[in-house]
Amino acid sequence: MATLIIHNVNLLSFNDGFTAIGCDAIAIEGNRIKGIGRWDDLKSMMQPNTEVIDAGGKTIMPGFNDSHIHIWKVGNLDTFMLDVRKASSLDEMLGMIETYHQNNPHLKWITARGFNEAGWKEGRMPDKNDLDKVVKDKPVYLIRTCAHIAVANTRALELSNITAITPVADGGVMYKGADGKPNGIFSETALGLVGKNIPAYTKDELKIMVKAARKQLYRFGITAATDPAVDPLLLQAYYEMHEAGELGFRLNAIPILLPDGGERPYSLPDHYASDWFNVNTVKFFSDGGLSGKTAALKRHYKNTNEHGVLRLQKEKYLKLGRAAMEKGLGVATHAIGDAAIEFVTDCYVNLAELFPDALKRIEHLGLPEEKHLELMAKYQIATSMQTIFISELGKNFRQYLDEDYLNQCYPVRSVLKQGILIALSSDAPVVSNLNPVKGIEAAVTRRDNEGFVIAADEAISIAEALKAYTVSASAIGKTPQFGSLEEGQLADFIVLNRNPLSTAPRDIASIKVERTFIDGKCVYESE
Repeated sequence: MATLIIHNVNLLSFNDGFTAIGCDAIAIEGNRIKGIGRWDDLKSMMQPNTEVIDAGGKTIMPGFNDSHIHIWKVGNLDTFMLDVRKASSLDEMLGMIETYHQNNPHLKWITARGFNEAGWKEGRMPDKNDLDKVVKDKPVYLIRTCAHIAVANTRALELSNITAITPVADGGVMYKGADGKPNGIFSETALGLVGKNIPAYTKDELKIMVKAARKQLYRFGITAATDPAVDPLLLQAYYEMHEAGELGFRLNAIPILLPDGGERPYSLPDHYASDWFNVNTVKFFSDGGLSGKTAALKRHYKNTNEHGVLRLQKEKYLKLGRAAMEKGLGVATHAIGDAAIEFVTDCYVNLAELFPDALKRIEHLGLPEEKHLELMAKYQIATSMQTIFISELGKNFRQYLDEDYLNQCYPVRSVLKQGILIALSSDAPVVSNLNPVKGIEAAVTRRDNEGFVIAADEAISIAEALKAYTVSASAIGKTPQFGSLEEGQLADFIVLNRNPLSTAPRDIASIKVERTFIDGKCVYESE
């Protein structure tokens, strides 16, 4: 019998088409969907303690699934790290750091994240001299919004014993000033030169961050998420939260194998599967990001001699990939630039000869060529993409990419045409707005926050974007027990103020989550 029945609803089931034709009610028994049908028929499932909700004609659909979000980092900006994403200038950011330093004298290191120099009037990258103006007596580590570039002040360089002759691992850059000395800017694998000296967070602190991020997930109707860069300590924290019943959302953890600046890989994780927590894939980084000009390109970034950074060594990558697949794990690889995508697809083709059924996914897929998409389709290589980058990072793309690159930037329509399994996601906190509705709006309109349209031909429909944030995201995570509304599925769903399918593109931003249900229980209700 049903423990909860919601009627007078518009149901988007995502099962055998979007709309559950003729159905206006959904029945839940415990944590599973018991039935979908007409209210008059489902009444028979009622018992004395059944909760009954009249939804007033509102829309119910599966909960959103963010297939690429750095959960603990989202929470970290609400707890232990300074968030500078709202700084509109270098001076404003420096003022924020100075104030934070003064208000937190107990901290041994000042850590901050979120600057994007493309949006500043100064239009340049900060360096150690800028940070030294506001903090001299304590180490400062400032992470760019993309997390592929960071800046350290002089004190941080001193504590890290960094000089002009400090060796840098393959796939990283330690930048130098006109005097030949490190200027405090590091990218890719070189981030570990300073990062390894920052006191590590404890497991308890990581759990606090995850719970802080969970509040945002609930508010935006995100009932499932994939953390795509999990180190061993975070993996332990996730396991402990899962075992204690403290996660509160469906989580797919993807452990990394190669730490920044480290030559020795982490141990391969064990495959794990449950309704709440899954570990079925490992992660590699092949390049950086477009917004900071570290994604590996075949051509130069506009008006520069820069090509970005290719981080991986082929032999090591293939060896670790084979070892993961032998253990029953899939492989996910960050690849944004065309050079990186070509490198990764070639390696995946190699791996597919031995492991044709193993999960192979490319994270981001920013600038693929047609031949790359053809290979992905042939070898069943999936992808998790971020159309929300168009809105928040569009200005960077317009500044740094030539016209041909810009017209193939995050080509979601082309990916779908090839029949490639695609999920959409946020990659937060790279972006400040992790609301899936914003990602859907960007996928449909291709418009950035300044009103410019980027690669208009790559726009997709609202229906296609919704699938990429739900049922397709579950498919790429190998979690078929949620992502659609049908009998037997886990009861994870959301109530919206309006029907997305009948919403005009210009009005997508007006779609709001009114309630979020996970495991048959309401975990969020809007005020």
